[in-house]
Amino acid sequence: MSAANFKVPAIVKDIIPSPTAILREGIIVLGGVLIAAYVISRFPALKKFVTDASITVNDKQGNNIW
Repeated sequence: MSAANFKVPAIVKDIIPSPTAILREGIIVLGGVLIAAYVISRFPALKKFVTDASITVNDKQGNNIW
């Protein structure tokens, strides 16, 4: 069976989004992350809130591991 004769089952087309839909959602998510980073960087109280709510792991020397 060659690749030119391969048919995608209808159920797969219903489940997997088209490449344009995936690209559109990726751009939306990336835009949201960039906007959130910009807003957080502009408000010191919000930046402190995010920092305080973050989980960090430090080693014995005080270096941030995670």
